[in-house]
Amino acid sequence: MNHLCFIFLLASVAYGYNPEDFIHAFGATNYGFWGATEACKNGSYAYGFQLKIESEHGAFTDDTSVNAIKLFCRDPSGVDTGEVTSSVMSFGSWSTRRTCQDGSYVRGYMLKSDGTSSDLTAANALRMWCSGPSGEELIEPGNKWGGWLDRADCGGDKVICGLMTLVQESQGSFNDDTALNDVRFLCCDPPAVV
Repeated sequence: MNHLCFIFLLASVAYGYNPEDFIHAFGATNYGFWGATEACKNGSYAYGFQLKIESEHGAFTDDTSVNAIKLFCRDPSGVDTGEVTSSVMSFGSWSTRRTCQDGSYVRGYMLKSDGTSSDLTAANALRMWCSGPSGEELIEPGNKWGGWLDRADCGGDKVICGLMTLVQESQGSFNDDTALNDVRFLCCDPPAVV
């Protein structure tokens, strides 16, 4: 078992989460450290997201792209219960909020990842899908680098209720920063119908 998977299993158990309740699309870069799992308040679920993105700087300047993912949470009655993030890097600014329709929650995702450029940018964009019959797609296009990893969805009727992110800390002035490298989303049993 590779050591990153082992560390993830230890961190999940230490925080009281079953590792099988996380979804993950393999193939992202793996620089940095996994942050703590952050979950929506009990009885609430993620209905949207926002990315902290550093815009492209051009040649001869280090780029990072995605620096953080924020989830927006609400309960089954539609009351906003706050937001959650895991590890966050300091570059960039927050994008537009992307949200599901009322009564719907996010249940799947695809991450766009760059692991081959000379200036690695790691995570570059995010797509998420909403629950319900429409299966609405939410997309934050981010930056141009990389390719889309496979889609990962919560099993059965479960929906996303939290996340943990793999973020590389600042590498200093003359080194390549990647910021957010990877994400695992926590899935929870669906809300009761109101």
